[in-house]
Amino acid sequence: MLERTYTSFFIDGDWQPARSTERNEVISPSTGRSIGSVPSAGTADIDAAVDAARRAFYETDWAVRPVAERAEMCEALAARIHAHKDDFVELLVDELGCTKTLAEVYQAVAPALHWNYNAALGRAYPFTEVRTADLGPFAGGAAGGMIMPYKTQSLVVAEPVGVVATLVAYNFALAGSAQKVAPAIVAGCTVVIKVPEPNPLAIFALGNMIREAGFPPGVINIVAAGPAASEYLVQHPDVDMVSFTGSTAVGARIGESCGRRIRPTVLELGGKSAAIVLPDADLATTVPALLNISVIPSSGQSCVCQSRFLLPRSLHDRIVAQLVEQMAELVIGDPHRDDTVIGPLITEHHRERVLGMIERAVAAGAAVAFGGGIPADRPEGWFVEPTLLTGVTSDMEIAQEEVFGPVVAVIAYDSEDEAVRIANDSRYGLAGCVFTADVEHGFELARRIRVGTFSVNSFSADFNSPFGGFKDSGIGREHGRAGLEGYLVPKTISVDPSIEIPRLIVDTASVVSTAL
Repeated sequence: MLERTYTSFFIDGDWQPARSTERNEVISPSTGRSIGSVPSAGTADIDAAVDAARRAFYETDWAVRPVAERAEMCEALAARIHAHKDDFVELLVDELGCTKTLAEVYQAVAPALHWNYNAALGRAYPFTEVRTADLGPFAGGAAGGMIMPYKTQSLVVAEPVGVVATLVAYNFALAGSAQKVAPAIVAGCTVVIKVPEPNPLAIFALGNMIREAGFPPGVINIVAAGPAASEYLVQHPDVDMVSFTGSTAVGARIGESCGRRIRPTVLELGGKSAAIVLPDADLATTVPALLNISVIPSSGQSCVCQSRFLLPRSLHDRIVAQLVEQMAELVIGDPHRDDTVIGPLITEHHRERVLGMIERAVAAGAAVAFGGGIPADRPEGWFVEPTLLTGVTSDMEIAQEEVFGPVVAVIAYDSEDEAVRIANDSRYGLAGCVFTADVEHGFELARRIRVGTFSVNSFSADFNSPFGGFKDSGIGREHGRAGLEGYLVPKTISVDPSIEIPRLIVDTASVVSTAL
């Protein structure tokens, strides 16, 4: 069993007693009872973590070690996470409230995937490239001159950005931290992880594993913090980059702070994703798929929750009836049970927020086709029934704002062009999907929707491809090669073409290129 009560932070390769006396009690969403606690950092604790990360980056050889060495440590950590998979499943279900099934297929498994994947990616990535070119033909045959010769020869090096502060959302804390920290580490950065307040325990459990995996002191540091100390971390002058997943409101403040400090940031923010059902869709497969990409995963607490169903008016009543019938079969309850499909929301406060949005939707003219309240048989914990709202129009709050709960707004449309317009009528642009018998047409329609990830006849986030949003859903990308490149800065080391680049440099370069 993994530890659940901590008095220290993991800083500089060891557990350091918290300087702050404040504590963060961890409450199980499914029972409303305490299951553990961690200290809550003050500014002195944040300073200690950032100082450790900065020393590890600027005063040791970490950033210039061969990538293979960093990859080996990532794989060693992945192996330890995998070895404790069953322990992580138990802990994640307790502190997050996710179902056992979700913990087993994603929450406790994806962290090892991200560490292993980025290790492999790092080994294959071209961190150095020799580039030679004659650009004179683009200038009418001119040779250039002074400090701008048109015959060029350079070594381009991808270097780590430096000290990175990562702040991840509660709904996938362990996996989300891995998808941020693993590429940063492979790139050669050092990291301060700020855990989410409601569920810090799984990430804290990594501390000893990080040390056992061989990471040098200060390379990965773990702290818990409330809003004030978190803001202090984001604004810390010795942090070189911030990677954040969470609400658009908080992300906007982080972006503003990083902008003032000319500091790069990756922001993976909110969404209001639309699932478009075209008239030719196979309803036998589409209807259950709609539930599996909306209210079921994390009880709707997902940035990519398909929370708007756009239905052709000619099929609206038929599809709604099938959705209601299948929603009634979803098992709500103890997330430790194998048959539970819908677990609790993360906190009582969040449950009240979700219920408030349902109430305001009804007041604005929506109708509750299913759910809409607290399950009568769940007196403990923070449960909300899966909820289907009909009669929704695109101008309603429920169609525009992220709920982050098991709530779907149904919007009818009369033409495909109208469906596209409704899908794009959002300040968000994170994800979406379409259901159609014509897969080729589905890909065509995908190009018309302004989102970062779009699926045909399903929804899935591809860990091997870029993930991120348009508009208020954020900036930057995670996953795949793009995720690694977010933590790298290109440096050009140039020499006159008349000077031969040393053979050792050429032989060890990842790529030798004469193309543009």
